[in-house]
Amino acid sequence: MKLVNPFETEGKWFKANLHCHSLASDGDRTTADRVVQYRERGYDVLALTDHRITHDITAFADDGILVISGMEDHPDCYFGGDMYHFVCLNVPFGFERDLPADANDRISAVRQAGGEVILAHPYWCGHNVNHVMAVSGYIGLEVYNACCTPIGKGYSSVVWDDVLAEGRVVPAVAVDDTHYSDRDMCKGWTMIKAKELTIEAIMGALRCGCYYATNGPEIKTLTIADGKAKVTCSPVKEIHFMSRRSIGLSIYAEAGQTLENAEIDIRPDACYVRVELVDETGLRAWSNPFIVDADKQ
Repeated sequence: MKLVNPFETEGKWFKANLHCHSLASDGDRTTADRVVQYRERGYDVLALTDHRITHDITAFADDGILVISGMEDHPDCYFGGDMYHFVCLNVPFGFERDLPADANDRISAVRQAGGEVILAHPYWCGHNVNHVMAVSGYIGLEVYNACCTPIGKGYSSVVWDDVLAEGRVVPAVAVDDTHYSDRDMCKGWTMIKAKELTIEAIMGALRCGCYYATNGPEIKTLTIADGKAKVTCSPVKEIHFMSRRSIGLSIYAEAGQTLENAEIDIRPDACYVRVELVDETGLRAWSNPFIVDADKQ
């Protein structure tokens, strides 16, 4: 997958939650209430992703927030154990009927219908790099899922890095996966860079990784050029430049201080670089991976 650098792309930043549930499946609010909740909290984009249920979103067309029709699907995993959880975005109303049984065939069906799939909470599912590599055609995975934090499995960054190390270039989102308003809401979001707030523009940005994920910190600029990686950000305690296997570099603020920028030299064998920030409360932000040497993927 060829990804773009959102920090070097024209457009505006839009705050999005790409995974939530309502009373139509196992959430605690109606779909209309969910839309109001996120609009009032300053979100620009909300995907309605109830389990195997789609929604007619025409009622939300003029609601001050872009609502995306979606659903969460659960095909069997090729290795047994827990099923895959697919967040299907931009699928038509009624699409949940008559899906093929095979996981890869389901992704193909979603794409043929004009939608896209994000792989949900792999750590929570008990899925490792082999499970994730067995399916293809998805455009991202969840590096953070707020609903999974009560059992300590909200972060899937290790699985993500393992997939990247195998040479599959996939970006990552952060989501609420809202079921319970008081527990899950506004805990993880995706900042999408697009030219306008339309379905076409937002889906286009998601397809090429024009965004970053966060549950707190802000990434302001990020460049990968001339053998260097440079980042500026909101005040944080840690800046991690992550790459494959043992390659990377972490920078820590001194006691009582914070960091707002960092720069490193990129090793020729790095293959990819992504940035991960950690603030003083432990909240994080994740850039998408930048390929620095495609020949070494």
